[in-house]
Amino acid sequence: MSCPRGFALIAVLWTVTALAGIVGLAVGAARLGQQTSLNRLALTRGRWAAEACLAIAQARWVQHRLADTATEDLGRGTRCTWELTDPTARLNVNTADAIELTALLCGSRAAGCPGDSIVARRRAQPFADLEEVAGVPGVDTTALASLTVDGPGSVNANAAAPAVLLALPGLTPEAIGRLAESHAVGRPIASLDALVTAVSSAASAPLLAHYADLSRELTFAAPVYLLTARGWVEGIGARDRLAAVTELMIVPLPDRLAIVRRRLA
Repeated sequence: MSCPRGFALIAVLWTVTALAGIVGLAVGAARLGQQTSLNRLALTRGRWAAEACLAIAQARWVQHRLADTATEDLGRGTRCTWELTDPTARLNVNTADAIELTALLCGSRAAGCPGDSIVARRRAQPFADLEEVAGVPGVDTTALASLTVDGPGSVNANAAAPAVLLALPGLTPEAIGRLAESHAVGRPIASLDALVTAVSSAASAPLLAHYADLSRELTFAAPVYLLTARGWVEGIGARDRLAAVTELMIVPLPDRLAIVRRRLA
């Protein structure tokens, strides 16, 4: 008679163990569901906060205070900030020719340079982001800071780094130095013709030789900006900075920022 009782006891223990496991799984699922709900709530509030920062940025543009990007406290732990960047301060990999890409990425070394590979890849489909560019064999990831996939393809002569400007035809170190000097004293050069007259004859000759190309590629003020807003809620979820990001491409007008493209991240 002891054997049936022993089997019964074992069956009861197994049942209790199984029930405990089921309860544990249920509790774990409930906690996971609760965490997921909290994260969704944080992202929703973060998205609202990002949109609020974009509205604040629009107002500050009119007040000439758009560079004031300090974090905004919107109440109840909800915060946002924004960043303004000029995509034309970089070389656009979707529009630059192979010679310019080679000059920027490899200097005088053309053999093995990924410039031609980048041009070949974008013929099938333009690059959507710099991560795709980094995947091209031979691309030095440190050069990505000088590249962009955004903007109209022009280069802002008053904002681009010397390495970017040197990649363009006709721009000599003297011309680039004059651009930097004028910008530093608050009187940036406003046109290609003004640059030609501001440099020596030795530096103006290549500018005139490539005048048509530079007229198409150079700009002397930002035609567009990227306005990126981030919103988050402090202290919700496993990550205290679960942020929602909204990016606008905007055209700066005197009385407003005209939105060309909106992208969520």
